[in-house]
Amino acid sequence: MATLNTVDKVGRVLDLFSKDAPEWGVSEVASKLGVPRSSAHAVLSSLVDIGILRWRAGGRYRVGWRILELAEIHHRAVDLRGTAAPYLRALVEELGETCHLAVAERRKVLYVDKFLGTRNVIAQGARVGTHLEPHCTGVGKLLMAHADPSDVEDFLTTTKLQRYTTTTITDPAVLRAQLIEIRTRGFALDLGEAVEDVHCVAAPIRDDLGMVIAAISLSVPVNRFERSQARYVKTVLRTAGEISQALSDRPLHLTPETSDYPAPVEI
Repeated sequence: MATLNTVDKVGRVLDLFSKDAPEWGVSEVASKLGVPRSSAHAVLSSLVDIGILRWRAGGRYRVGWRILELAEIHHRAVDLRGTAAPYLRALVEELGETCHLAVAERRKVLYVDKFLGTRNVIAQGARVGTHLEPHCTGVGKLLMAHADPSDVEDFLTTTKLQRYTTTTITDPAVLRAQLIEIRTRGFALDLGEAVEDVHCVAAPIRDDLGMVIAAISLSVPVNRFERSQARYVKTVLRTAGEISQALSDRPLHLTPETSDYPAPVEI
């Protein structure tokens, strides 16, 4: 019978808590994860002891206040959203299109901020807090391209790439080749791979060591994107560089020269 005796499995317990299911009991956790009730209780009690969870009357558990403290520590260490926000607003003002800020989280893309476009017809994009599969989004492919190669290979060999549209990449070999291309040219494209009539361009956000820690993207209705793709790519690359420089407070040379539209690399 399965037991909860590793950090990885503790993570499985924490994954149960969400906006839709903020409260869990011991029996529910044990049933959901297929582990003994005693094991579930031991993990829940340990998480209460360190403040990650809190116990409520009736034997129910909720997220604890320690989470807020850790979030504040993270916020002070790298205020990614706060730093990026004015640049993303400026990007929307300049182009009128919807933009996103996203990070990688356990083999998913987590959208942490979003600014809606101002045109009459816009791409609505993903909601803040949404997790999406990485293989079908611009930000996802961008983050995969700069992730640890062994982690990416493990993902590709253990995960079925789900099809969402006719252009979704479902062949791991094709995706591997595209990730090489993305690393080389410095940006990623989503050509209707998650939503049929929406195209995106994504660029990397780097920290003071040059490591990719996030990505921004612009989501555009297909007709406008096809007409103005070069401008969208240049502007997103420029904005990503500005955010990276603001985060690191040093000059950056992160992207191809924006005086000319970077040509796709032949694979």
